[in-house]
Amino acid sequence: MSETVSAPGSLETKGMLCDPGDHFRGRYEVENKYRVGTLDPVRARLEAMNAVPFTLGNLETDIFLDLPDGRLASNDQQQVMRVMEPSGRVLWICKGPGPDRCVAMDLDGSDKALAMLSALGFVETGRLAKSRDIYFAGAFHVTLDRLDGLGCFVEVAVMTDDADSLPDWEARIAAFAADLGLDATQRETRSYRAMMGQ
Repeated sequence: MSETVSAPGSLETKGMLCDPGDHFRGRYEVENKYRVGTLDPVRARLEAMNAVPFTLGNLETDIFLDLPDGRLASNDQQQVMRVMEPSGRVLWICKGPGPDRCVAMDLDGSDKALAMLSALGFVETGRLAKSRDIYFAGAFHVTLDRLDGLGCFVEVAVMTDDADSLPDWEARIAAFAADLGLDATQRETRSYRAMMGQ
């Protein structure tokens, strides 16, 4: 019996079930977050509309970094190292300034990157862990999140390089969220970190 081995750097070795295409390309991320009692109804609607699973069953740990004087936080910016298991995928994410700016890149691992950032003077300011599934539905990526102590959330998002299109994407995200059975009364504007009181 032959065994199939995934090539280094392949989608499978990064825990991806499909090619992300342009879903994570862009300088701006427009995102709405909704608090839900359970993820099952939204998952059922995504599956009924043939949304494509991108990653399932990942545990993501976000490691937040700043300079000792807190200058990134005071400028509404974040440096985040995201480690995903069991896939082993690592993302370096730079958010801000402002709620919509977001740039991310894949890394081979977190140890050397964290050591380099530490050598540059960055310090860890917090950690947050969540269980996350990601689906693609048209232009949108939809995350189904579960966090201990906080509950369940659905994020509907899109990335773009066009700053002028942000208001239009806000409206389109709200309309798509309604198709998933979500409404404005469920919106959560705080980050997970803010909700955790970090």
